[in-house]
Amino acid sequence: MTNSLYFLRHAETKVNLSTPARNWPITKDGVLKVKELAKSEKFSEINGIIHSSEGKAKQTAEAFAEGFDVQMYQLSGLDELARNHEGKLNDEEYRERVHRTLSDWEKNAPGWESSDSALKRFEDAVRKVDIMFHRKNVLIVTHGIVLTLYFCTLKNFQSIAYERWKQLEFLAWGLVRDGRALVDIV
Repeated sequence: MTNSLYFLRHAETKVNLSTPARNWPITKDGVLKVKELAKSEKFSEINGIIHSSEGKAKQTAEAFAEGFDVQMYQLSGLDELARNHEGKLNDEEYRERVHRTLSDWEKNAPGWESSDSALKRFEDAVRKVDIMFHRKNVLIVTHGIVLTLYFCTLKNFQSIAYERWKQLEFLAWGLVRDGRALVDIV
């Protein structure tokens, strides 16, 4: 990798259990916090912004980009781990599925993409981003589970992926350069 890749988890979402999580918008407070983060010195020289195809990542990227004159791109390979399950899950059921998914990367919870599959898709997308730019600072706006998978792989923390996911906050960010995590996401 020749670029500095800044990975950013999307802003806080407005939970609406009547719609799929991928359709949840970010909150007004989330928008304000994104704009505040964009003003920080560590993000002063962003040359491009890439976001997943999910609305919350796009909304986060758009709020962030207000202070920058940069191109924005959408890349579906950066989407969250696919979660197509029957019915609605309460918080406990959801956390149990995440736990199963992050505990055995080869198997998938019912209706969910496996961790291995999501990680491969995500890594392929990161390689595409790295080809799109040369020696640039690129912001990648994406999601909690795939960020956990990616940074656990870089840091060799696969065995504690679920514990790390539980610690991941909205707008958590990490920095990767030359395939190494210089700033951890957690």
